[in-house]
Amino acid sequence: MSQEPREFDAVLSNSLPPKEGAILGGLAGVKSRLNSPILEVRISALTSALNYGDAGIDLIIKSLQDVEQVQRYVIQILLHKGGAKGKQALLDYDPKLFFTTLQHWDIQTYNPQLSITHTAYSINLNRIQANKPDKFDLTQLQTFLQSNQTTQIEALACKMWDDYWQHDTQYKDFSNVMCGACDKLPNLKALFIGDGDAQEANYMKSRLLLGDSTPILKAYPNLEVLQFRGGWGLKFDKVRHENLKTLMIQTGYTLVQPQTLKDIANLDLPALEYLEIWLAESFHHEKDISTEQLAPILSGKLFPNLKYLGLKSSDYTDNIAFSIVNSPLLEHLAVLDLSQGTLTDIGAETLLKCPTINQLHTLNISNNKLSGRQLQKLSQLNCRVIAQPQDNGERQQTLT
Repeated sequence: MSQEPREFDAVLSNSLPPKEGAILGGLAGVKSRLNSPILEVRISALTSALNYGDAGIDLIIKSLQDVEQVQRYVIQILLHKGGAKGKQALLDYDPKLFFTTLQHWDIQTYNPQLSITHTAYSINLNRIQANKPDKFDLTQLQTFLQSNQTTQIEALACKMWDDYWQHDTQYKDFSNVMCGACDKLPNLKALFIGDGDAQEANYMKSRLLLGDSTPILKAYPNLEVLQFRGGWGLKFDKVRHENLKTLMIQTGYTLVQPQTLKDIANLDLPALEYLEIWLAESFHHEKDISTEQLAPILSGKLFPNLKYLGLKSSDYTDNIAFSIVNSPLLEHLAVLDLSQGTLTDIGAETLLKCPTINQLHTLNISNNKLSGRQLQKLSQLNCRVIAQPQDNGERQQTLT
């Protein structure tokens, strides 16, 4: 494999000297605290580790393997204070962390009893009143928006918790509240809308009814991240947005309404770097039509700055592989994510025969249907390959 750095390779550096006042032998104390069974002690030790330069950064990087509560702090530290080494570690741990996503903000759970003191909050919605089945409770969101401190908010996660919405007026009500408050959120850069369950197995089955999100794009011109998680019904009119860098649509029902993909293709997003779409089952199992709907995206003409393309959770991943090897878009991508699909050795062979695949930084084909023999062949690619686990029970590993 070539050792020459490519565009998305972070260049390692020793530019993080220990801060003045670091106590000799103190690093051993930090190590001890990072092994504490007490969560709060481990989290506190992460900040202390910054006092010890690259050695401290190395300890912080190891904590990426800790529990989720600790991981959140680790990601924030490495993103903002980890330098090139921290950036490289995040890229190796999860390629999407290289890009602007919600994980770039330390999101706190909103408590209506407390003042707003952070720049990123999650808000719980959708506690439907029994006597009003076509309505849901927006009280917490409205209370939040009444604060005088909302002008400092940069990220907002609006989490819906009921199993499904039965009426499309519910999403319209939410959208109207958000759009009506755009002057209260002039610095909003990241917005999550959808199922609040963090368990993928659960939200993949979500029946949350979304809706037309064009007004939100128009109301928030500074948005850089827009993420949806839910069932079906997502719509867009043709609109231009100058600053959106990341668009994520995590759903098990994208192609129940094929119009969704057409709407995405009609968006004018010159700054878009990251596009993730969960494709789920093809419409009436007409796989040829499904790949045809992806053609505008794969043309490379729609989003000229796209570096991360995720076409995940598809039941026609082989067909996607056949299409993408002939796509001009592939020459510009840093990460291609075809995970959680139905890629077989046949589709993987098509990728292997495509020289342009080697220009990627990362190819993610985990959770597909690949054999051990094909995985070994994939390990010869001149890019980082995330190939495990596979649904056929192969041992988990990362090929490099």
